[in-house]
Amino acid sequence: MIAAVVFDLDGTLIDSIPDVHAALNRVLEEDGRRCLTLDEVRAMIGDGARLTIERALAATGDSGGPDTVDAVTNRYMAHYLADPTGHTVIYPGVVAALEHFKTAGIAMGVCTNKPQATTSAALEALGLAPFFATVLCGESVPHPKPDGRHVLAVLDKLGAPPVAAAMIGDSEPDIAAARDAGVVSVAVTWGYAKSDPAALGADAVIDDARDLPGVVADLLRDRAAS
Repeated sequence: MIAAVVFDLDGTLIDSIPDVHAALNRVLEEDGRRCLTLDEVRAMIGDGARLTIERALAATGDSGGPDTVDAVTNRYMAHYLADPTGHTVIYPGVVAALEHFKTAGIAMGVCTNKPQATTSAALEALGLAPFFATVLCGESVPHPKPDGRHVLAVLDKLGAPPVAAAMIGDSEPDIAAARDAGVVSVAVTWGYAKSDPAALGADAVIDDARDLPGVVADLLRDRAAS
């Protein structure tokens, strides 16, 4: 009954904030700006690197114009790519869930607003890349999350119908995109949501990644029966 499972990346599969935090503070220090705390960075991410940079610049002084943001973003990317997973970890239970889906022959994809370069680097370095047949980042599609067409583009590449797919995420854009795409959604409680994950409107909320296979199967079984 499960044709495909689509995952968000940061805050869902991996905890990458320490490396984002380090690279971001490197560029701020280079410009003579104050460093940001981990909690400040946590509140800035989720909509792609460029918007994170805009927010970081605004929080530490004048954000400048588009050219300034582009230049700082490029420097940030260089710092991040120099060591994309030095402090990044895979959340507990994630690998077990991915292995379960893979063994069951269920197609998997990643739907993230993280840049393609940093996404590929992180997935490869952490050994997660082989699990995913499709990875579509924010700049790879004309309508990124929270637009449901981002999720649908992943499913199209996987050859899976929305009615037999699920989206797994930790934050508002993930669940909104799932709802817009017409797929069932699961919110995880260990990520970067700016509000209570239980209030995101997901079809299910989980505290342990090892519960994913059973929860997704139950959701799609109920959907097929309704």
